[in-house]
Amino acid sequence: MSRKSRGSDVERYVLSLLRNKGFAVIRSPASGSKRKDPAPDIVAMKEGVILLIEVKSRKSKGNVYLTREQAEGIMEFSRKSGGELFVAVKNPRSLKFVSFNELKKTEGGNYVISREAIENGKDLDALIRYVEAKFSKTLDSFL
Repeated sequence: MSRKSRGSDVERYVLSLLRNKGFAVIRSPASGSKRKDPAPDIVAMKEGVILLIEVKSRKSKGNVYLTREQAEGIMEFSRKSGGELFVAVKNPRSLKFVSFNELKKTEGGNYVISREAIENGKDLDALIRYVEAKFSKTLDSFL
């Protein structure tokens, strides 16, 4: 299976998980395309919360890298849309959602998410709880 094919399979897998949890989901694969404006792989929306998810697949545990152009383009997309950015990292035995806030700039100007940040990322249930907390309202908000 080619690298691109495996990546597409993982994107569809994440999309189906989110759809099954009640999200409206759009897949916008851009890897290898000639798109002028970078976009995240998945846009997921629920109850007014917008999640922007870049999907990465790894055969083994380790750091995940994004090019400067890709990361900064997706961050600009987030600023324009108001969506919250995550990187979904699929390893053979886990799927973790890591906030873009965990990205660190490398000396070469690209971005990296450390193995530790990935291990401490949210699993699907934790991501769902995070989203639900965003759209739950207190009684005071109805006054």
